[in-house]
Amino acid sequence: MSESSRIGLSEVVLRTPHYERLCRFYTEVLRQPPTLDMTPASGVGTTDPDAPTRIAFFQLPGGFPYTQRIAVFECADVGGAQRSSVGLHHLQVRYPDLERLYEQYLHLKALGVLPAEAANHGVATSLYYRDPDGNKVELSGMNFATEEEMRAFMQSAEFQRNPDGYQIDPEEYFAPGGEAAAYSGGRR
Repeated sequence: MSESSRIGLSEVVLRTPHYERLCRFYTEVLRQPPTLDMTPASGVGTTDPDAPTRIAFFQLPGGFPYTQRIAVFECADVGGAQRSSVGLHHLQVRYPDLERLYEQYLHLKALGVLPAEAANHGVATSLYYRDPDGNKVELSGMNFATEEEMRAFMQSAEFQRNPDGYQIDPEEYFAPGGEAAAYSGGRR
């Protein structure tokens, strides 16, 4: 696939009745305030369940024309009778390596926010959190230094036997001499 035809995740939009609480959570997870926080004119006095009454965008680093952002929308009828039962399963935030993932784990732990689960998926290590609305947020770091190494591992018998990986205890996994130490510079 040529660079000009590449497709990337651009935006994840979360609907919430708990706007401030969700914005505070993502400010800490992303370690940045919203890039945009506003009340759109279309949302003033609306009863349309899909029209946001307040919006916040958290812009993440990315090269033009590709944007990556998480958006928080406060909507008029979130949780009400008109809300669809279809919703977000989870979103993933990728860190450049396991060292940065561990730093984020420590940052959130200091705030009293602990992962609901954690796993080594073979290709990546992931910590799963619940945001204040109960959405699953996966914080992930790659276990390989290159895409070629990752793809080769995905073809291995080890990965074919267990593509989901296994649960980990972050304290043991990231401890000196723990399993993460086997990865050079946070990579396999």
